[in-house]
Amino acid sequence: MDTFKNLEIILVKTQIPENLGFVARAMLNCGLKKLRLVSPEFDINNEKILPISAGADEVIKKMRVFDSYSEAVGDFNFLIASTARNRSLKKPNLTPEKAANEAIEKVNANNKVGFVFGPEKSGLTNDNLSIIDKTVTIETNPSFSSINLSHAVMIICYELIKLNKLIKFSNNKGKLIKKEKLIFFYNHIEKLLDKSGFIKTDDRRDMIILKIKNIFSKSSLQENEIDILFGIFTSLYKAKKNK
Repeated sequence: MDTFKNLEIILVKTQIPENLGFVARAMLNCGLKKLRLVSPEFDINNEKILPISAGADEVIKKMRVFDSYSEAVGDFNFLIASTARNRSLKKPNLTPEKAANEAIEKVNANNKVGFVFGPEKSGLTNDNLSIIDKTVTIETNPSFSSINLSHAVMIICYELIKLNKLIKFSNNKGKLIKKEKLIFFYNHIEKLLDKSGFIKTDDRRDMIILKIKNIFSKSSLQENEIDILFGIFTSLYKAKKNK
């Protein structure tokens, strides 16, 4: 099995075109070829990209570009985000080695896995992180902690290729839901909460919704589990409505 067939790198709102070239080069160095861009802040035909990729043309030419984050991650079952700072949304945090290990195990259980990297200056937003399963942090010098986007991608890709030969393909056991179904589930809950009057004030609404998403994203839900939750929430709303 080609483990990397179901493993992709996702760059969100990348700001510097040269970094795209360096990322493509780092990926192909380690055997990864699937790259997605979400709303890059430059023209993807920028003349600087291909020369810097140093021959990783196939990664650049086959990459997929999306206008929205939810669309870009919708068909993934498991997402790991690179983050360098503490967030209000607490996610299980891994070292690069453990993140690679978990990613390959998930792929070998027939899940589609993505590593998500945010903009160079600001990183990922809480909304981006709300559907992330786990985060990965690359330890650096505390007094000089900034790391280039392509270097971060390279470190993750190196850990992936290092571990790839050690873990054998298993089976479909443990296949997780796609993120598009999870997003649909969140939207369903949000509508039910609005209808039920659970959220009393508008000023706290966004934070409450984010915390609810965070609760469920920690569980790595499977297909049958999300279907059960759909039924439970709908049933409870109907029971309240009929009182």
